[in-house]
Amino acid sequence: MGWSHGGPLPLLGALLRSWEDRFGARVVAAYGGELHVSVARPPLDPADAERLALEHVLSTADNIVDDPPTPFPEYARELVGRTEWRFWWD
Repeated sequence: MGWSHGGPLPLLGALLRSWEDRFGARVVAAYGGELHVSVARPPLDPADAERLALEHVLSTADNIVDDPPTPFPEYARELVGRTEWRFWWD
């Protein structure tokens, strides 16, 4: 895809494909070390949001893992109904 910055591409590709099936997620921008995703069917159930939050952590994105240091339960709650996800890597 020509994107040389960012996360581990094989893992990220698998996550994005799964998110596309489950949440209608589509990459809308990838530049520098950033990735922006539009979400047609965000999680509405807290349990689904917790699983998704774990998958976001697995992406190794710096904004999820390092900055800001948002507590996991809070991050998961913030995913309920959210229609845009943003990731970045240093």
